[in-house]
Amino acid sequence: MRVIEIPDIRSKANSDTDKAVEEYPMLSDEDQEHLINAHTVPCRRYKETAEYADGRTDTVGYKLCCEMHGWCGLSGWYIFLIVVACLVVVGAAGAALWFCYLNRFFGGKEEKDEEKKEDYSNTEDIGSVEISVATY
Repeated sequence: MRVIEIPDIRSKANSDTDKAVEEYPMLSDEDQEHLINAHTVPCRRYKETAEYADGRTDTVGYKLCCEMHGWCGLSGWYIFLIVVACLVVVGAAGAALWFCYLNRFFGGKEEKDEEKKEDYSNTEDIGSVEISVATY
């Protein structure tokens, strides 16, 4: 069993850290599992640090926890983009509702059709034939 030295997660990342991150996918499954077990607790502590809260990407903690293992979750920009996308979808649905339903309901096609009909208010009904009063 190899002993893995866990560096200070708050210190600045160097070329050794970058090299370890690059070589991680090429390690055997057993070595990757060992690194995951070794980094679990330090990464939990890293998420409580000011460096993580500030979004600094030049620390050992960021390189090991976020880049190597992918444990940092969504950044603020991704959340912002998701919210904007949801607002666009809701806006498109609202526009479709307005133009396809409410616009017709409040004065669209049906009202124009009613204007085209002839006015038969000045007629008398004699059986099934309507004769206009103006023809007498």
